This record gives sequence, C-alpha cells and structure tokens, in this order.
Amino acid sequence: MASAIIAITILAYRGLTISAAVERLLTTNFGEAVSVMGPVQQDTRTEQEIETLDTERTKLIRVVLQTEYICGVETEQLGRMDTAQLKVLLVQHPEWEAKVTSTDTLQLKQRVDDLSPICKHQAYISIDADGNLNLYEGKPAEENVIRTFFQLDVGTLESSLPDGVLEQLQEGIRVQDKDEYDSVISTFSDFAVDEKHRLLRNGG
Repeated sequence: MASAIIAITILAYRGLTISAAVERLLTTNFGEAVSVMGPVQQDTRTEQEIETLDTERTKLIRVVLQTEYICGVETEQLGRMDTAQLKVLLVQHPEWEAKVTSTDTLQLKQRVDDLSPICKHQAYISIDADGNLNLYEGKPAEENVIRTFFQLDVGTLESSLPDGVLEQLQEGIRVQDKDEYDSVISTFSDFAVDEKHRLLRNGG
C-alpha cells in the first residue's frame, strides 16, 4: 500500500518513533484490518479498491489523548478516526507518543512542562511527618500526595532558615504556576538528604 508506506516514511523523517503495533495499524491491508476493526463483508477486490475502503471507513479507531503535566494528568477523548485521519494527526504532532492499547483504541501521549489547570488552582508543596517534601492536590491535611521529591534534613532546615518558614511549609505552600513550583523546589533542595541522610548541597 503505497500511501501507507509513504506516511510511515514521513513520520520517520519527522522524528516520530512508531511502535510496531501502530505501524501495523496504519499499514495493515483490509483483510488484516478485520481483526482490528471488526468483521466486514467483502467481495474480491483489487488492492486499490481495498485501500480506498480502508481509508474511507468512518468508525475505525477510538483515539484518546493523555496529557501529562509536571503536576496532574488529563485525558481527552478525540473520537473515532479512520486511518487517513490518524496519519495526518501523527504527522502534525511528531512529539506525541502513540500506543495501541486494545483492538479498537489508540492512546496518544504528550508531555507539557507546566502545571495542569487543576493543579494551578489547588496544588500545594508541603512536608509530611517523615520529612518528605511532597506535592499535594489540595491542602496537605487531605493527604492527597501527587509526587514525592526528596527527604529533608528538618533540623538543618529549621536552624538555617528564618523563623516561621518550617511552619509555613508544614501548613503547605501554594504554587500556582511553574515559576513558583521551581522556586519552592529549588529553595528546599539544599536541605535534601540521600538514603544515608547525608546533606546533598549543590549536587554534592
């Protein structure tokens, strides 16, 4: 199928890594597509006719886009697309990862270097009872930990920083964008300890 081979070549040129399952999905002939797309009545047809039928089908693959943020994950249903639409979508977004998760579902994944909209409204950075610096969805008292960064040397932290900073951290520091997020992590990373509880200052 010439058009499918050309599409794969374009994707490779654009730097998109295509899994074997996705490549098979986009280059499968009509007979093989029956197992992916469901049974279809068919007569003996030429390859050109089969390719036309294949690309003109309107309900082939359910496409799901998952967006992973620094804080938070969002999932969006993009609907059902035929192979022609999928080829265009993947060429337009070479940075997206593509994975066939079932016989009728293609999951796309993108990563965004920012907080998700939900996190921007309710993300906190705080310390737990074990001294771990955590990212929380909602107030720390609700204990909904999204991510654990590292363990802190609480004694050194308390003696080195101005009064009230540890209490503020325990109550939770609100972060509303990536700059605030990076600033808080950077501030407390100087007081991180490794598994042997040695101070890790400036990467040392």
